[in-house]
Amino acid sequence: MQLIILKENLSKALTIVNRSISNKPQIPVLSSILLKTDKNFLIVSSTNLEIGIIIKTNAKIEKEGEAIIPGKLLTEFVNSLNAEKIEIILEGNKLFVKTNKTHASFATGNPSEFPPFPDLPEVTKTFSLNKIKEAIVRTVFAASVDEARPVLTGVKTIISQGVVSLTATDGYRLSIEQVEIPDKKEELRVILPAQSLLEMVRIAVEVKAEEVGFSIIENKNQVVFILPNILIYTRLIDGEFPNTDKIIPQSFKTKIIVEKEQLTSAVKTTSLFARGAANIIKIKIEKDGLRLSANTPQVGEDEVFVDAKVEGEESEIAFNFRFLLDLLANFPEENIILETSGSLNPGVFKPASTKLSYLHLVMPVRVQG
Repeated sequence: MQLIILKENLSKALTIVNRSISNKPQIPVLSSILLKTDKNFLIVSSTNLEIGIIIKTNAKIEKEGEAIIPGKLLTEFVNSLNAEKIEIILEGNKLFVKTNKTHASFATGNPSEFPPFPDLPEVTKTFSLNKIKEAIVRTVFAASVDEARPVLTGVKTIISQGVVSLTATDGYRLSIEQVEIPDKKEELRVILPAQSLLEMVRIAVEVKAEEVGFSIIENKNQVVFILPNILIYTRLIDGEFPNTDKIIPQSFKTKIIVEKEQLTSAVKTTSLFARGAANIIKIKIEKDGLRLSANTPQVGEDEVFVDAKVEGEESEIAFNFRFLLDLLANFPEENIILETSGSLNPGVFKPASTKLSYLHLVMPVRVQG
């Protein structure tokens, strides 16, 4: 293998595929990157068996070939170079990377040990990323990171009658968003890994993609996302997703409309005094606003009042402040509706306008006194 490639192109490709390199690989090859030539392109691939990425980038190929090398080491090395062009030469079991001032060699592995990717299906569906990428970001943060319950690490994705519905929950909070799409005939019901969806969105933003192709590889229980010159493979999650409809309250005793910026500031301030108290902050709902408080005996206490429009009963509810900050960081609008029915029932957060079909539910924390 011998080729010349722009440093900018190689650096970009390596940075993207690093997203699917294992930090603690089950097998050594999963910490490696596969480099493979294909006519006028260099194909760069990596996988951690959860997600795999293939990216095709322009290069001047002088001799065909392939090699696997430690991914993070090569990426750090290439990013450190101050050169416009890079020459790559494979000789035996060594890969030489050269510029006009730098020469380095890397030990290589056996390319046959690299896990193969499934063939790309002929039939794919294409969706605009404009609305879907934002809905994904507002949903995935509610998914669990605990592999003990794999189904909760995923996002239930349903496409039906021209609507994409995304649902994620970790058992303590729940995010649901629905987005309309032009295709009224497409039908789909799968559970996609939350982190894989998020990586797809991040890569799409990085390469300024406006559309994403989507196809299920049935016999491999995988799905592939297709971006310009990039393929992202991920597994489908098996299992029964919880019936989240039954935990969403159908009626409320109190409705609050509050500005996101003011609530965010109050939660951040109060949280400083809640870190030693299981991250709990209390919210007292009064007739003209919300009174947030936290108390840690070894640290002190704090109270912040936030103006809000309140309809219904006055009450008190407590939340884990980290859940609130996650929500507020991803909330799509400046005005928030909070609906609740007392200290033992979940709080439901919605946009104050009706432009978005978005709902986020947070379970309360039981506190004494």
